[in-house]
Amino acid sequence: MRNTFEQLLEELSETIGTNSTALCLGTFDGVHLGHKSLFNKLIEKSNQNNQKSIVFVFERRPRELIDPNSYRPYILPLKDRIEKIKSIGIYKTITIQFDSDLQKLTAEQFLEKLKKTINLKTLIVSHNTRIGNDQLSTKSLEEACTKLNISLISVHMSAEGNSIVSSSYISSLIHEGEVHKANKLLGENFYFLGLVEEGDKIGRTIGFPTANLKVSKDIQIPSDGVYASKVKIDNKIYSGALSIGDRPIITNDNSRKIEIYILDFDEEIYNKTLSVSIVRKIRNQQNYDSLDKLKDQIKKDIIELRKIINNE
Repeated sequence: MRNTFEQLLEELSETIGTNSTALCLGTFDGVHLGHKSLFNKLIEKSNQNNQKSIVFVFERRPRELIDPNSYRPYILPLKDRIEKIKSIGIYKTITIQFDSDLQKLTAEQFLEKLKKTINLKTLIVSHNTRIGNDQLSTKSLEEACTKLNISLISVHMSAEGNSIVSSSYISSLIHEGEVHKANKLLGENFYFLGLVEEGDKIGRTIGFPTANLKVSKDIQIPSDGVYASKVKIDNKIYSGALSIGDRPIITNDNSRKIEIYILDFDEEIYNKTLSVSIVRKIRNQQNYDSLDKLKDQIKKDIIELRKIINNE
């Protein structure tokens, strides 16, 4: 059974004791460079003011409860988001489930609870953050904070070139296959986890056996194509050609498949979970009227894959 927001605050209050706190809150999908600028500011201010740094991470995007049609896949699952934030050096990272009780609170009511229970002194937000069912932001949010003697710091979540970084933009880049651009904003290669399932074994017949991957529908997957990737298996890293798309000419199967050919690897990995990080797209998905033509193209893909991985 999940703890309610009130219960989480009570537990946090006992841990913090008489200390004051500095807080960031959000979904933090991707934990990208913009988010890291927020966390760096959080750590800086908490150290300056002798406050405990706290991050509230919403398990799901609050707007999805309000408008289910706003749903889009996530860049990172919750577990990975939490681990990445903790690794930055935050005092406490707390998972929050946005529910109907939280949804009813105005920004001021929400802040009052934080002031009362965890002695909130500093709130650090991105420039476009909206809080409460009255969706207070910018000057209105600052006025509410001032009333409660809370210092509000607004941070422009930017990366190289001072461009604003957002999870939605990164997600769209991944969706469009522009993964190398997304990687720059994430500060690392985009990756996902895939469970190896038994496939149709066509790759074996042409000398290129592939691992068929089952990936959570909650995770943003790139558009159809072939991608230069790195694969983590039992803590070892291999290069791999990731293929996403259907193969109607060869298999008469229009279902979308995610499969990877792993270079210099020949072991049984059924039912293992692989971590696949994508470096760059090699080409768009194509259909072939013969296995020989497919085999020739895979050979070309592997040559290009090695060049990309070697130059990374």
